[in-house]
Amino acid sequence: MNNMNGIGSYNAMQKNIYNTAAQSRKTAKADDKKTDETKKTNSNSVQLSDKAKALLQELKKTYNNADFYVAEYETDEEAAEYLSRGSKDYSVLIDPEELERMANDEEVKKQNLSLLDESLNKLSEMKEELKETGREDEVVTLGVNIGKDGQVSYFAELEKSGERTKEFVDKMLEDKREAAKEAEAEKAGKAQDKYNYEHSKRATVSADSVEDLLEKIKNFNWDTVKEETTIPMPGKNFDFTV
Repeated sequence: MNNMNGIGSYNAMQKNIYNTAAQSRKTAKADDKKTDETKKTNSNSVQLSDKAKALLQELKKTYNNADFYVAEYETDEEAAEYLSRGSKDYSVLIDPEELERMANDEEVKKQNLSLLDESLNKLSEMKEELKETGREDEVVTLGVNIGKDGQVSYFAELEKSGERTKEFVDKMLEDKREAAKEAEAEKAGKAQDKYNYEHSKRATVSADSVEDLLEKIKNFNWDTVKEETTIPMPGKNFDFTV
């Protein structure tokens, strides 16, 4: 009798796992469809001149440790969503109007590149400071946002799991890279079958200066964040300007 109860419990557990997985995959497909729609919308709305496109390619070659995104946005949350797609050391989001200004005015270009150099250097220094706090492994992506008229803000994507290690962060970034490649070659619904569930807490923080960003990361309270169970999604590293 006990054996039958054990088998019943096991089958119920397996059924629950299957239902959870099925629902997660259904949600994943819906999210992927939404992402495709977003990609289409942004591709249509952000029309760059040939000069701006050439400048963007120049930036990508010069700053090969950063992912670049050009998009219109209205809130910090929207900007953070773009920046979180990066798989390199840094992410850079540029307002399309500002990119056009850079492409057509050498002085504006010079000013913004100086700001970008300074920003990336400060973020690199911040990484070193974070090592002293023991929280550097919580940082997945660091980003710079260059808005209209060269207004700069900073962003950090944070993630924490029960066994957070540098290897875990590296694995996540590698998954992002592989997912981006696979999304170009096959439908996301097939590619996602390779990934395991992740149990973690995720958050984003933003600030108008690197110093404030550092303080927010150092003092971030994970107790206020609910743990998520997700499947890493392929195709998150879109570049709507290419």
